[in-house]
Amino acid sequence: MIGLGRDRFLHDKEHRCLPSSWRDRSVWRHLRPRLQNLRTTEGAELFEFAMGLPLLLVLVVGIIDFAGAYNTKQIISNAARLATGTLSSTPLSVYDPNCSWNKSSPGSGIPCPVQGVAYSVSNYLTDAGLSQAACLSTASGTYTSPYQWTYSCNGVTLYINKALVVNNGALGAPVSSTEVTLSYPYSFFFGRVIGLLLPGATGPEGQVTLTSDALMQNLVFN
Repeated sequence: MIGLGRDRFLHDKEHRCLPSSWRDRSVWRHLRPRLQNLRTTEGAELFEFAMGLPLLLVLVVGIIDFAGAYNTKQIISNAARLATGTLSSTPLSVYDPNCSWNKSSPGSGIPCPVQGVAYSVSNYLTDAGLSQAACLSTASGTYTSPYQWTYSCNGVTLYINKALVVNNGALGAPVSSTEVTLSYPYSFFFGRVIGLLLPGATGPEGQVTLTSDALMQNLVFN
């Protein structure tokens, strides 16, 4: 009886809140069950959304973060392959008045092809949105015998080895090759986000170095 009295009280209260022109119309009989159903489901939907939102944010941030790392890796891989292809088919002794390099004294300067590759890599990465590599076009290469040069600035490293010998040629014969290794920094923020949303969870965070290398047989050397 108490339950029936309460239901009647709620019905009368809701009934009095309606415009007088609605009170005796059949539309109220159809509208009232829908309003009651809305009151009982909206709280559950809000709770479900609140529970699922952190997982959704983790998923979105992870997709953005790892997609950025993958894209950066592909860009530096392409740059390394292009640099290797250029150097393996270009003699170091190409003359240019702007270069002071002599084969008899390889540490006396930077060969024009090597300097040109560093400039090309800088432009390629910068055009692809990796602006930290812009410094490679003006950086000074460090020479290491035999015929190795390293450019390093702003966390970006370009290593060139024109005299790499690979013993995997036909019948085990040594093959003179060019190797180019390119490294570029990438900052992850996925670990920080997942740690805030899901306490105790971990993931990649902070700056990491993405590296790619390419190797190609020398078509010409000097």
